[in-house]
Amino acid sequence: MNVNIERLPILRIATIRAYGPYEKSGPEAWQMLTPWIARHNIMSSRTLFLGLCHDDPNITDPARIRYDAAVTVPDDFTPDDFVYTKTIPSCEYAVTVHKGPYVTLAHVWASLFWDWLPASSRIPAEGPRIEQYLSDPYLDTEEDLVTRLYLPLTTI
Repeated sequence: MNVNIERLPILRIATIRAYGPYEKSGPEAWQMLTPWIARHNIMSSRTLFLGLCHDDPNITDPARIRYDAAVTVPDDFTPDDFVYTKTIPSCEYAVTVHKGPYVTLAHVWASLFWDWLPASSRIPAEGPRIEQYLSDPYLDTEEDLVTRLYLPLTTI
């Protein structure tokens, strides 16, 4: 597994939350957020499409798993009643890239936690795991989807 350590800047996001197993809550949240993004014309060349994974599905009751579909917004963005805004603080992350279907992301996360992390001398920081979606699932085949995975880190 190729893993780099990167520091993300502070990110301001507009987001919608869905509950349930990630394979259900992820698509559900994006089905709500995508039309909102189009209606508000907020996309630019710097817009990031992010998924925030808050819970460990091996521990959390499936009905209580939280997933946030998110898009970066400018500092002067004013939310409406449909989305809420929040700031992701700057932090170091273990970053790896996955190419392939979203349904296989769980395997990459498991490898990051169980293979890379123990040998890294790092520990996970509080906060959600972040997925950055670099492909358009409506235009690209599942095999061509590219996702960057960000595991928040702290030092021992």
